Amino acid sequence: MKALIVKNLRKSYGETEVLKGINLEVEEGEIFALLGPNGAGKTTFIRILTEGLAYDSGEILVFGRPLSKETATLIGYCPQESIAYENLTVRENLEFYADLYNAPKERVDEVIREFNLPPDKRAGKLSGGQMKRLNLATAILHEPKILVLDEPSAGLDVPSRRELWKLILGFRDEGKTVVMATHYMEEAERLADRVAIISDGRVVAVGSVEELKKLAGGESVIHVEGILRGAESIPGAIVKGNALRLRTPNPREELPRLIEALLKRGSEIRLVKVEEPTLEDVFVKLTGRSLE
Repeated sequence: MKALIVKNLRKSYGETEVLKGINLEVEEGEIFALLGPNGAGKTTFIRILTEGLAYDSGEILVFGRPLSKETATLIGYCPQESIAYENLTVRENLEFYADLYNAPKERVDEVIREFNLPPDKRAGKLSGGQMKRLNLATAILHEPKILVLDEPSAGLDVPSRRELWKLILGFRDEGKTVVMATHYMEEAERLADRVAIISDGRVVAVGSVEELKKLAGGESVIHVEGILRGAESIPGAIVKGNALRLRTPNPREELPRLIEALLKRGSEIRLVKVEEPTLEDVFVKLTGRSLE
């Protein structure tokens, strides 16, 4: 069954059109990622789905029924920012939201155990990872069928991010549906059953990670790390910090030319490897821009 169907969704702020006809279908029991850079329209779409933000035209169906106050109860929402009251303890926060969601009191103890939260610690004293877990625990207090996450691991260190990913995968393993907005390529690759690539308010491609990678046309990617000088002037190169990526159908021919060009510009090369394309390479090919 389709957990979510979105048809030709449009939204403008004044004369600025943010969503330009979004069409999506999300299957029940899958993790569905919305992958795109900041400003692509992901957060606006999430706010329409979870906060009742008005939209200009289109249709949203939740398990076959129009989005409304009634069907919105089937959705749990975990925003980027903390929703906890810092002066309240973890338990007090969860009890407050349990009352708000009309959730059974026993759910508070259940989620405290499930998310390994310190019940008597004030929310303002929690680590970043603990705060994210508290947000997630709050979102599932009323046992929703769909969990919506907006940039779930933003700002987390690597161990905390991995821990959060396990919780998200566990939610799917229970047969629930996850819709996740992210601009982290690795997050989409690791978690998502299917990915929608969003750019400038439009869905430009949808599919599994492997299906989307095929859109790169079978090209390989040359990856170079080091002190890269003048690398931005190399046609087709994507440069981020001390790393460069260049898509090419003929890496054996392109690699010597690339290294020569970098050395002529005074670069100091520390690592060179040829690898398969990533989701970001697909994104760049489809949109002509980087994820960040």
